[in-house]
Amino acid sequence: MSALLALDTSTEWASVAIYDGTAVLGEETWHAQRRHAEELFPTIERILSHTRVPMASITKIAVATGPGSFTGLRVAIAAAQGLARGSGATLVGVSTLDVLAYPHASSKLRTCPLLPAGRGEFYAALYQERNRKWARRSPFIVGPLLDICRQIGTHTLFVGEIDAEAESTLRDLLGPLALFAAPASRMRRAGYLAELGWTEIAERKQQPLGALEPIYVRQPAAGGTFAQPFAAPPADDQALGLPKRPS
Repeated sequence: MSALLALDTSTEWASVAIYDGTAVLGEETWHAQRRHAEELFPTIERILSHTRVPMASITKIAVATGPGSFTGLRVAIAAAQGLARGSGATLVGVSTLDVLAYPHASSKLRTCPLLPAGRGEFYAALYQERNRKWARRSPFIVGPLLDICRQIGTHTLFVGEIDAEAESTLRDLLGPLALFAAPASRMRRAGYLAELGWTEIAERKQQPLGALEPIYVRQPAAGGTFAQPFAAPPADDQALGLPKRPS
């Protein structure tokens, strides 16, 4: 038996899952707050026990790479790298925003996942089906909701970590253009990360373990600089009317 272990500690919410290529065998999602380091490995052990999957059967590992919490991201990435190094498992990183958007592809709606970035700002990106392919169609963005809403020109489904205040602000700014998934379907689940990771591993060669890095979008606050507000955009961003990346 070959299985994939998925790890996500991107924000105060964390999730772990085991996937065998056809089904999610076990999954746990919880409000870890700042206890990722203490709770991640006990959760992994618990899910391995509940699913009766031995660690020797974990041949693939997928980890959420952000954007998200500086400390949180490092916990799962370090754990994934350590487990892969010890077991020889193939390791892949997947953007946390990709994980949030993925289950909503069938809606055919432009989708905007949101994650809190602190100081009243959010991480975001825009996803849309085009030529029968669902993909990210914007840079990763960080900023206040007002700036993010300037990217919205059509009905958009918002998912992710959206509290009542953020939802109210989006409704005020966008009116009927702002659509919202039900609270349970907004949640970030490692089962979706596992599906994405399995596909990613099947489609490309493994990268060196040390090459896996978090997606911060901007430099962490300790560095004192936010000179890089966007990650590299796909080549077709301009076709969707998105802003050019600052030079």
